[in-house]
Amino acid sequence: MSPREPVDYLLNGVVITMDDSNRIIREGCVAVNNGRILAVGRKSDIEENYIPDRSLGGPDCFVTPGFIDCHNHLAQALVREFGMEDLPNIYRVYIPCEIAMDADDARISASVMISQLLRAGVTTVAETTCTAAHEDMIADTIMQSGMRAVMARGQGDRKTTFASNYDQVNAKTSHEDDPGKLVEDLARCEDFIKHWQAKGDGRLIPWIHTMGLPACSDERFLQTRELAEKYNSGVMTHINRDREEIEISMATNGERPLEHLNTIGALWPGYVAIHAMLTTDREIQMLATTGAKVAHSPVACTDIISAVTRVVSMRSAGVTVGLGCDTVINDIIKVMRIAFIMHTQANGIPLYDPVSFTTEHAFEMATREAAKTLGLEREIGSLEPGKKADVVVIDANNVRLSPHHNPIGVLVQYGAGTDVTDVLVDGKQVVENGRLVNLDEAVVLAEARQLSDRLRPILEARRYRPLTQYATVC
Repeated sequence: MSPREPVDYLLNGVVITMDDSNRIIREGCVAVNNGRILAVGRKSDIEENYIPDRSLGGPDCFVTPGFIDCHNHLAQALVREFGMEDLPNIYRVYIPCEIAMDADDARISASVMISQLLRAGVTTVAETTCTAAHEDMIADTIMQSGMRAVMARGQGDRKTTFASNYDQVNAKTSHEDDPGKLVEDLARCEDFIKHWQAKGDGRLIPWIHTMGLPACSDERFLQTRELAEKYNSGVMTHINRDREEIEISMATNGERPLEHLNTIGALWPGYVAIHAMLTTDREIQMLATTGAKVAHSPVACTDIISAVTRVVSMRSAGVTVGLGCDTVINDIIKVMRIAFIMHTQANGIPLYDPVSFTTEHAFEMATREAAKTLGLEREIGSLEPGKKADVVVIDANNVRLSPHHNPIGVLVQYGAGTDVTDVLVDGKQVVENGRLVNLDEAVVLAEARQLSDRLRPILEARRYRPLTQYATVC
């Protein structure tokens, strides 16, 4: 018998591979060495060939690919409770809060959000940074935490004056572009991409953020695509999110937002449409034809109360859709469950069709399909030899997850981020026995409380109604 090869880790349990065959290996094992997955198979076979420095998991554990959050804002961790049940909240509550925060405040917020995500098994986050002053601090915090991130930065070059429904008797929607701002911000985007593509271990992947159709000129969209293609990067935009945005697009372009981006040539395989809640059949077909992707945040559908994204129709048309937490709930296992319930209600109930959207579909959208959404399917999203060792161990030895004849089904329907025990990113442990390795949770919590107390007067003053109708007894 040949001597066993030394490896960094063996991870044991029910292995949910998410490979092309959708293999689930009971009494399975994943061998990890030098940041990569070396082998995946039956525990007995793997242990016969490899000897680990450390073993994780056990017979009542699930071993899964690292989960991927396709949309979030790390600077908004402390805003979410102030936006609850008070609409509209994006421009009235969330963005003013970000403007009021300095770079160190952004660090605190990012630390809170990353702590939540890592402990729930999220190994990769797609961060959309809306405030230029926060970019460097957020990037540094990501790197310190050990997490992987696709980080999209970028500002707008257009100021839109919107004539709402009640103003249209006397006013008209209009916009003014700033060519100087376009040149300046694209230069910053290029510097950002070159800096991070050359730095570190490749865990931070730089992308470009086009802030939305009301905030960006056609030239901004087109030059952004050109720049992203030059550096093999990608582009994200909040698009087709609310009725006002569609009204603005119709008033200024004579087309709906995604229709207009398709007309000018801004939809392409490296483009991710964030939300895309209000999409027509025509727009879905445009996404499919161009290869553009969608980042779907089901909780945002309830937070914004705009529409339920037509995920089932998108997937049927061949559009790749990934799941996003989008600040509000950063437990992606719960987000999978919300997606399953939401799309079963929207599609399965009217048609009496229990397989229009399944727990497996929700799980795909947080793993394999999420990786494809971010252009990372060759590196992450499944447990296969040669891929980066982003791996999650989940304790299934509890009354919610056992017995588990259908591991994905029970995890999506009954699981929670608190079931996650261990997390590897690039083969390095970032969560150990449910505790963060690179961030001090006590310090993060103390700083978050202080920051929240400072932000509270700003945020409560901007609400239309009190934060709660229930009296607080002091």
